[in-house]
Amino acid sequence: MEAELTEAEREQLRKFAVLRQTALLILMKWWGLLLLTFVSAVLVFAAYLVNHFAKSDHRYDATTQLLYTPRQVAQIQNMSDKQLFSVLCRRSIKRRVGRLLSLDPAERECLTIDLDIKQERRPTNLFTLSARAPTLAGAVKKVNGYAETLIEEYIDYRQRDLANWRESLEVRKETLQKRVAELESEENTLKGKAGVVAPVETLTAINALLSDQRRNLSMLHVQRANEEAKRRKLEQQTGGIGPLVAANAVEIRKRGAAIAAIDAELAALRERYTDLNPKVVGKLEERRALMASYTEFLQSHGIADVDIAMLDSIEAHASDLADTALRLDVLRENIQALENEIAENERRSGELTVIIPAFDRLRVKRSDAELMLRDLDEQLENITYMEMSVRSDLQQIEKARGANDRDPLDPRNFIFATVAAAVCTFILALWLLAVELATGKVRDGREIALYEDIVFIGSIPKPGALPEVKEKDILGVLALNFIHADLPKGIVLVARLDGAEVPPEFDESLRWSLAMSGEQAFSLEIVPQSEFTPPADGETLITTVYKGSSGFFPVDNRYSLAPTEVQMLQADLATLRADHDHVFVHMTGGVRRGGSFFDQLLGVCDSVLLFVGANVTPRSAFAYARRHVAAAGRPAMCIAVGVGARRIYREMEDQK
Repeated sequence: MEAELTEAEREQLRKFAVLRQTALLILMKWWGLLLLTFVSAVLVFAAYLVNHFAKSDHRYDATTQLLYTPRQVAQIQNMSDKQLFSVLCRRSIKRRVGRLLSLDPAERECLTIDLDIKQERRPTNLFTLSARAPTLAGAVKKVNGYAETLIEEYIDYRQRDLANWRESLEVRKETLQKRVAELESEENTLKGKAGVVAPVETLTAINALLSDQRRNLSMLHVQRANEEAKRRKLEQQTGGIGPLVAANAVEIRKRGAAIAAIDAELAALRERYTDLNPKVVGKLEERRALMASYTEFLQSHGIADVDIAMLDSIEAHASDLADTALRLDVLRENIQALENEIAENERRSGELTVIIPAFDRLRVKRSDAELMLRDLDEQLENITYMEMSVRSDLQQIEKARGANDRDPLDPRNFIFATVAAAVCTFILALWLLAVELATGKVRDGREIALYEDIVFIGSIPKPGALPEVKEKDILGVLALNFIHADLPKGIVLVARLDGAEVPPEFDESLRWSLAMSGEQAFSLEIVPQSEFTPPADGETLITTVYKGSSGFFPVDNRYSLAPTEVQMLQADLATLRADHDHVFVHMTGGVRRGGSFFDQLLGVCDSVLLFVGANVTPRSAFAYARRHVAAAGRPAMCIAVGVGARRIYREMEDQK
């Protein structure tokens, strides 16, 4: 599982583990105070509860129950059990109980504690009321008065709720009635515009009539086409002159009869006379004159020569043509009339096609509005029904007649006192943790060992806590732990945090252990220039003044090194490293907050050795040093100073 976590998540887990173990160490430090607090709180709370109930102010506890069973109507929603409980829990109800029972102001103020209501889990429509009083009769009177007030409160609230609901429904009903009237008026307007009561049926009838009329019109067009074809055939049969001959038939017959009469007279004269007879010649001249006049008449009318037999045929055809023309005229009139009727019906159908969708929409809207009106009427009837039954919705199951006597030595009082004491102790523990984490001191080596970014070397005992021989042995073990620590120890910055006083014996033990290992060590102290007195027989590097295996590097400012001072210090350290295995750079006065002095020294060293004062160095100072060491990327070692003998012995046992 841990392998699936990111590095940031693992770091958060490590920080949480350190915080948890630090909190445990703090609680172990204050366990006596916490135990004393818990015992004291138990005694105080227990004494208070026993004394409280011994006074009998709340000695008698009476209970009764209310059952909520409203009439169910589908369209009118009842109050839920939870909503009813919220209504019944109003503080105003308890004040009404005080007025109803004629309680004095002091007792009325106590009703917030003396009266209680609880909704049962099963069934949820059951509510348990309880009342506490100094006397049995007072508790019974309070709880019954409480129940009556709750019932009246529910009735008043529900009736007002239903009245508001009724008013809202009546307003909606009036609005809907106006809407129905408007829709009916619009529907009548459309009916008047359509000119019929049932536009849909009328449109269906008109469309059926149009279909028949279009079919009849097609038949009339066919008949007219047949008659025109018949007329064209008759005209072809008369050679195109039939109408002219028929129009002049009387004159043609008259002139033909005159010619026929002269021919008869000629025939009679020729039986008597020869063609040379003057009478015959005269008749012939008369006949020629008649023929010339007849021929001229035909030519003037565009008629070729025609005989009587042809005239009879043409007259017969002309009669047929006249009948055909008459029938064609009748057909044209019928077609025109039918086309006019079709155009009028199509216009009427178009109007109805536009009107009918709007009419249907209005009819649907009116139907919906009427349906909503019926629904509102039904809801109003249901509200009337519920108003009549609201007094039976909430009933007291049985009036209270007795009460429970609360014993002052009831085990529940002691259980409550124990729980309250535990809560107080827990709050005190949280407060102690917060104060210790914010302003507390580093406990001892156990707390230092929690941090993975620092190698814990060991602890130096308090002065006089151990015999001198034992103390030297422990310092020797610390020196060996330092030598065996798998960290770079070429140039080691030795830094003391607030309250950490390092005994000189540790430096001697560390030098002796290094010498026994065949390694040479040099101690370089960073000292202020104003406080530095150079030794008379000392030697000098660039700036460092040394004598034997110890030296001093004077600086102008202990808050920040000048760039030239940093360069000279690096040069001196390089020279010292060439001649010694270890160079210990000591900060005079310890680590100070502010400035860049500590960070500059970290930059020229390979590692850092921190000295922390047990129960003296603030955790904030320790966190400050760790934060800057981590930012410089230098490995760190740490030694706790001023640890008690018992803790020293335990560490020694753990190292074996």
